[in-house]
Amino acid sequence: MREHRQHDRAAAVIKVNYHTHGALKMDYAQNISRGGLFLATNNAFEMGQDIELQLNTNGLSRPVPVPGKVRWIGERGTPPVRGIGVQFLLDDPEVKAHIEQMINTFDAPQATPTQAETLVYLLDPNDFVAKLYSEGLERMAASDATLSQLTVKRFKTPDELHQALNERRCDVLIIELKSKELDGVSVIEEVHERFHGELPVFAISKPFEGDRDLALHAGASAFLNKPLQMRTLFNTLLVCLGLERSNS
Repeated sequence: MREHRQHDRAAAVIKVNYHTHGALKMDYAQNISRGGLFLATNNAFEMGQDIELQLNTNGLSRPVPVPGKVRWIGERGTPPVRGIGVQFLLDDPEVKAHIEQMINTFDAPQATPTQAETLVYLLDPNDFVAKLYSEGLERMAASDATLSQLTVKRFKTPDELHQALNERRCDVLIIELKSKELDGVSVIEEVHERFHGELPVFAISKPFEGDRDLALHAGASAFLNKPLQMRTLFNTLLVCLGLERSNS
């Protein structure tokens, strides 16, 4: 079924809580605009179904409740991801302002850069991939008005990561979900428990069946498919950090 929408959507991954058939569910939105979002989910929905979303941009803290309506059902992306297109119902001025604030984070960057350093920890045993992510993020931050002071520190093992977290907490943690050398799911669970879900954690993985659910239930704030789109990663970073700053 073809999706029709008035607003362009920006690629950014956001954790979303919602109720369906009397049960509380949780999935990831893959993109968002002022008018709605695409929610990656295998749950059954009907066209025109009302749905209330809670957008979690900082782990599980301060979710933004947004009423919506299902306007599209199908698959999108490469590889294809099943989900629904949700139109926001923004009758409440406060809710509308929250959405505007979120979109403006990467749609209209602040003119004045933040003076604080943004610290990103990256846990990935693959040297080539880790360098690709680190240099990509730092290059994009250098051209962005809000995150010119971004630093990425890479670690190969969970022990190295935990030692660094003992010395200084990062702003965002990026973890390879699965590799021969690393059980990223366990690390996400440990970090989620340690920081009570308040530290944004991004899980990255090839889209093997069930990986999204593994990341979700481990406590990851975002799940990003490989091959990783740097713009999606950077936008997701901006959403988390932008709202964190505005509420602090």
